[in-house]
Amino acid sequence: MKKVVLNLSAFDYGGAGKFTLHFNDLLRKTDCNTYLVVMDVKTSYPHLIPYPKGLEKPIAKLQRKLAKQQYTESDTANDYYFYTLYDRFSTITAGKILALLPVKPDVIIVHWVSDFINAETLHELQKRSGAKVYILMLDNAPITGGCHYPWDCAGFETDCSGCPAMLKASIKAIPKKNLALKKQYLPDDVTLLVFSDNDLKRARNSALFKHKSIIKLPGYLVDETKYRPGNQSDAKAFFNIDEKQRVVFFGATSLVEKRKGMHLLINALEHIEAKNVTYLVAGSAPLSEERPQFKLVGNLTEEQLIKAYQAADLFVCPTLEDSGPTMINQAVMCGTPVVSFETGIGGDLVYTGKTGYRAKHNDSQDLAAGINYLLNLSECELQQLRQDSRNFVINMYGGNESYLERMSQLIQT
Repeated sequence: MKKVVLNLSAFDYGGAGKFTLHFNDLLRKTDCNTYLVVMDVKTSYPHLIPYPKGLEKPIAKLQRKLAKQQYTESDTANDYYFYTLYDRFSTITAGKILALLPVKPDVIIVHWVSDFINAETLHELQKRSGAKVYILMLDNAPITGGCHYPWDCAGFETDCSGCPAMLKASIKAIPKKNLALKKQYLPDDVTLLVFSDNDLKRARNSALFKHKSIIKLPGYLVDETKYRPGNQSDAKAFFNIDEKQRVVFFGATSLVEKRKGMHLLINALEHIEAKNVTYLVAGSAPLSEERPQFKLVGNLTEEQLIKAYQAADLFVCPTLEDSGPTMINQAVMCGTPVVSFETGIGGDLVYTGKTGYRAKHNDSQDLAAGINYLLNLSECELQQLRQDSRNFVINMYGGNESYLERMSQLIQT
């Protein structure tokens, strides 16, 4: 009999949401029946079940309303992305989630669920179904008392007291209470699935998972049938870029988010030696210093994004704090060398001279050195690196086939 898998996600859009949809599509290729329940639906993805609005717990709904009158996300430091101020007052019921499925699940996979599923609800789901529970570490929220990016804070290794994300003394205890709730209700046999060595290290040191099962999956999942090398000349022509120009591609969604590291990239560009360079810039962030070499293309569709990777001679990711970023995986799968810090998946996929250049963390000069290193390669050397990048990572991690095999093993266990 086929195993029944329940996937849970707060969104079906954005980076985490797109990952979830692709993950669910991958599971549909395994020998199981997979269901995806989503709280906030914005796409037309056909294989999901929306969590019906209006099914709130009345007492929790009142508690949440009263809490929102006392404090909001504006009372937290933005850099920590603390989205679970009201985590203890979940209005979602396990019974109503299970009622959306034709049968009880054998396996529950938890994706990005902040402000949707808390540990108590997950405990009730596991208790009612008897399902094996896996939590995907798409960022660091699963191991903390609420922040998605802890930076240098090691509070999650103990009890999250004195949280630097809390700007008001009256809410300083919330992360500690959130973490205590997780300690109380997380199933004993829960397994955390991580994607990078950086997250694996954090998870093993965390108070929540130091004594629980942690499994590292191969890389960070992208659709390698879509993200693949293409004709670079055609891709350059798509963006009206001279074929003789070297192309440096990067995304600029925000100039003020510290973790995105754009301030370091802007500084690094001051030290680029090559002259025949076009900077292909995706995203809507207003660049403070527009240059003639900049080609701003705004927000891209997935098809246009793939074209951008294919047009580029290198992709620069200056992100300082992340479990991905997914764009590193996408770039490498397109055969585009990457310059990045040892952040998240960058520490697993970016190898100097093999898939690009791995710069010292938070070092704009070394970031510039990496860009210069790739731009100074001969055309022959650069094309060879482009060809080798995708193959190097697939040979290391096995691509989607490895995911299919590994997930099938976990589901059937």
